[in-house]
Amino acid sequence: MENRKILKYIQPILLITIWTAFAGCLKNNQYYVDLSKVSPSIQLPLAAANLNGVVTFSFNVSNTPDTLPVYVNVASPNPLNTPVTATLGLDTAYLNQYNTNNGTNYELLPDSTYSVTGWDLTVPAGQRLAFTNVIIYTTKINASKSYILPITIVKSSLPIENWNHLLLNIGARNQYDGVYVLTGYASHPTNATLTGPYGPINVDLITSGINSVVMFQQHPWSNSSNSVLPSGYQPNYTIDPNTFQVTVTNQVFGNTVLNSPGYNSHYDPNTRTIYAAWQYNGSGGTRTFIDTLTYISPR
Repeated sequence: MENRKILKYIQPILLITIWTAFAGCLKNNQYYVDLSKVSPSIQLPLAAANLNGVVTFSFNVSNTPDTLPVYVNVASPNPLNTPVTATLGLDTAYLNQYNTNNGTNYELLPDSTYSVTGWDLTVPAGQRLAFTNVIIYTTKINASKSYILPITIVKSSLPIENWNHLLLNIGARNQYDGVYVLTGYASHPTNATLTGPYGPINVDLITSGINSVVMFQQHPWSNSSNSVLPSGYQPNYTIDPNTFQVTVTNQVFGNTVLNSPGYNSHYDPNTRTIYAAWQYNGSGGTRTFIDTLTYISPR
């Protein structure tokens, strides 16, 4: 994970921990609450900082897994002189309830895309925090999905606070992922209506690998045809990070290379533009598309 993401994660945890440690000192004013009489409890500090809502983390796709720490915090006027135990677990019931209440469609993060170093935690005597690491395998994450890893404290040697529902929205994107404006030219051997220029059209290019993106929308024919390809005809563009050459494939055609001979399919890193010509054979001859895709914004 990048340093700024770690800082984004750690800051609210530190603030809540500091507040817990010093809240007992807020005396002699009209807002004073004597926290010294409050019983110790345990919480998920990042859940508290986000009011049991969704916390989003977007990782760069890499063969090297990313690590996301999940903390528990002992809330008490003073650190305890005995260890505190806590067991974490998945919170699928809360995720389902959140989707129902908010009209969202988050899916449970597949267990093949992550692992946890341990669900059983111990906060040592005299301390407030303990953590486990969630290991994220970014190459296995489907970037077109909205995933949540829901975590809760299942049991503890202390009472569990209401701030106990951590919804980690985990996504993975490479540097080419984003919204692009598509323009180009389509050629059909037997249908003149489908032949001609297309665009400008905004399309989403979604991470499909470390250096590849796939078009989420169906690729269009000419503007005058008011038509699109059958469902699933979505080109996948793979950019060579050294030469910037672009290779076009499509799962409908068995992921074979579809590049048009003689055309320099390449990526321009200065303008963040993909230039690619691709084709496939059908009844009557070859269908060809010449794409220009220029990055305009993140998805």
